[in-house]
Amino acid sequence: MTAEASLAAVRSLYLHIPFCDTRCPYCDFAIHLGGDHLHRPYVEALIQELGYLAGSGRPELGLETVYLGGGTPGLLAPPLLEQLLEAVALRFGIAQGAEITIEANPTGLTEERCRGWLALGINRLSLGVQSLDDQALRWLGRNHDSATAEAAIRAATKAGLENLSCDLIYAIPEQPTAVFEDGLRRLLEHSPQHVSCYELTVESGTPLARSIAKGRVAGPTEQEFVEQHRLARELLEEAGLLQYEVSNYAQLGRQSRHNLCYWQGRHYLAAGCGAHGFVDRAVAQRLGFSVDAGAVGIRYWNLRSAATYIKQVAAIGHGRRGHEAIDRDQAELERLACGLRLRSGVELTAPRQLVEAERLAELGLLTIAGQRVAATSTGIEVLDRLTLELVAGEPARARS
Repeated sequence: MTAEASLAAVRSLYLHIPFCDTRCPYCDFAIHLGGDHLHRPYVEALIQELGYLAGSGRPELGLETVYLGGGTPGLLAPPLLEQLLEAVALRFGIAQGAEITIEANPTGLTEERCRGWLALGINRLSLGVQSLDDQALRWLGRNHDSATAEAAIRAATKAGLENLSCDLIYAIPEQPTAVFEDGLRRLLEHSPQHVSCYELTVESGTPLARSIAKGRVAGPTEQEFVEQHRLARELLEEAGLLQYEVSNYAQLGRQSRHNLCYWQGRHYLAAGCGAHGFVDRAVAQRLGFSVDAGAVGIRYWNLRSAATYIKQVAAIGHGRRGHEAIDRDQAELERLACGLRLRSGVELTAPRQLVEAERLAELGLLTIAGQRVAATSTGIEVLDRLTLELVAGEPARARS
């Protein structure tokens, strides 16, 4: 396959917008705090990098998903968002019916702003609610309270947005399960089309990790994780939001098409500081990567500093910092690991995997339909171990 044809097969684009008002203590994303003086030069750098990625070609059908993540992309002024999306359409084309997502926080979110996004073609909002308990929000270092979050949800709905996803965090230390349950029930009263329900993870190098290491705060417990994970699944599915991925629930037809690209192992382009992309051999070679003979693809990542990213793009056209070659074994491991996260499961290709899967099915960790396997609700709770067992035969054990 030629590089042009291979690029035409890429249907997803991630754009990283790093700007934030504050850094939450658990966050390890590439963000930029401070005034808006970098907004315009950053968008101009993004547009320049898009030109580098697209080259002289343009896919005939265009992109099927565009995801503006961050950071807080919702902080960008509408004219800058319009300029950016026009550049995406010019360089790659945007397919009719494409899913275009923007991440935003509740603070400052108005019906007018949501209507403006809809007018630009943005048709999906991922809203960082995180909790509807004010004490938990303070613990998380968020700059909004529960009333602000609920007002933002109402504003988005009133504006006519029909694809709203709300982020929630569970297993927050010192938050009783009853309090988490109350917040989740309140959220469901607003009937969001999608909910991403994540366990609080302690990322190394974050203020939260340092506080836990010094004994200032307690980390989340195993019991809280299991209890609240199971409760979330029960309440969300009762509300008609089916668990299609370990941490994600949606009404029928409202699954995140962009994130499914990641979990299904498809290729995608990425631009912006801290962004990660994944492309096949042909596209990688056209982008100037040195590709090993055994590699089936390249994963690349960009500089994390917004200011440094802007300077490098101006100098050489892209913001790349590094890359890794993905060989067939690594690709297979990732395919299994990501596929098992999905309710639909993953196809097994090796006879030894099917033999192992039958044993895991007897333990109640997998279901099998032909060559397709899927993790059970118990298997989901030991997913990393389950993947290793399928790949290498290492014993897996269920949480009690």
